Formats: sequence, C-alpha cells, structure tokens
Amino acid sequence: MKKTLLCIALVAGLVNACFAQADMTATTAKKDKQCDQYLGVQLNGLIKQVFNFNNNTSTTPVNPYLVVYSINSKKTGWGLRLGLGYNYTSTSSDDGITANSTKLNDLAVRLGVEKRFILSDKWSAGVGLDAVFNSNNDNTSTTIKQGDTVTTATKTATNSYGGGPMCWLRYHLTDKVLIGTEASFYYVTGTQNTTLDVTTTQFGGGFGGSVTTTTETTSKPTISQGTFSSPIVFYIMVRF
Repeated sequence: MKKTLLCIALVAGLVNACFAQADMTATTAKKDKQCDQYLGVQLNGLIKQVFNFNNNTSTTPVNPYLVVYSINSKKTGWGLRLGLGYNYTSTSSDDGITANSTKLNDLAVRLGVEKRFILSDKWSAGVGLDAVFNSNNDNTSTTIKQGDTVTTATKTATNSYGGGPMCWLRYHLTDKVLIGTEASFYYVTGTQNTTLDVTTTQFGGGFGGSVTTTTETTSKPTISQGTFSSPIVFYIMVRF
C-alpha cells in the first residue's frame, strides 16, 4: 500500500512539473514573440451572395487579391506583405446554330513592404509600397453553323508588371480577429499578345465536298495603365 501511494505521489509530481514547464515555455514564447502575422480573405464575394438584391451576376472583382498575408515587427511596425488572386472561368453554349465557348485564366500577385501604426486598442493603420505582376490568358471561340461554317477563335495573353503606394485600415473585433479595408494606386506596363483565327468551311463544292480556309491575324501592342482601387473591399483577418 505504501509503495502504491509513493508511486502515485511520484507520478503526480512528475505531471505537475511537466505542466509547470509547459506553462513556463508558453509564457516565455509569448514574451519572446517578435512579429505579428496576419492572414486575410476577401469578404466581398460572401457579402454579395448574402445581400444580393439584384440579378447582376458579374464576377469581375473590384480588387483581384483574394488572399492577403503580412508579417510585421511588434517593435517597429515594419513588415512584408503578400497578395494573391486567381480566377478561372469556363463557359459554353450551343443552340444548334451558334456555339460559344470562353475560358478565362487570370493570376494577380503583389509583394511589398509596409509600416504598421497602432492607433488605439481597436484600430490600426498602415502604409506601404507594392510591386505587382498580372497574367491574363483569355480564350474565346464562336462557331456559326448555318450554310457554311465559320469559326472565330480569339486568344489573348497579357503579362504586365509595375507597382505603387497603398494604405490600409483595420478594426480589431477581438485580439485575434480583424476586419480591414485598403486603397492603392498601381501603375503597370506590359504586352498583350492577341491571335485571331477565322476558319471558314464551305460546303457544296464539286462532288459534295467542302473547302476549308483559315485566316490568322496577330497583334502585340504595349499596354500601360494606372489603376486606383478605392477602399470598398473588405477582408476578414486572423492574427497569429
């Protein structure tokens, strides 16, 4: 019996020591934490679904960065920021006379530096400078089957890069959950490669055959534009 009680006491002491050590380690890690990290997801799509008072089904984002991440020094407020956005859309229709198909494959990336300012217990703000890269690959095809068959296929590939200043404002719902918005002005430049193929199949030739001809037109213009994004995009963010 004494041996049993001695073993129980020994085990209890070891467990208590382990928990005490774990608490000390967690407290020390919390004190030694040098940076805050933020991960956010754009809320506008969800808001649009919940408060959809009209039949407008446009999916064009007002801000292409659906996921954002940043890491800031707790002491100085300086940090790095990253934004990613990807959109893929594929649609098709065929009424027996006209067949249409569209494929959109768009990627947006930004990387920058920022300075965070703690305004109060509930509010924080920041300013920064971003470098941006955009890649858009859009393919459309239209086939008209009435008498002769005419297929028009357009392929557009656009790559642009640039950058500019930005600012953001966040409200702290809790110590770990925030809602934020941002504004930016980005100037980008790049090239747009467009290929237009028109294929015509003529029926009723000799011996009931057909003749197919294809005409291809290409262009490679240079594009430059400055875009201001007003603070109408909201992000739900988690700090860890």
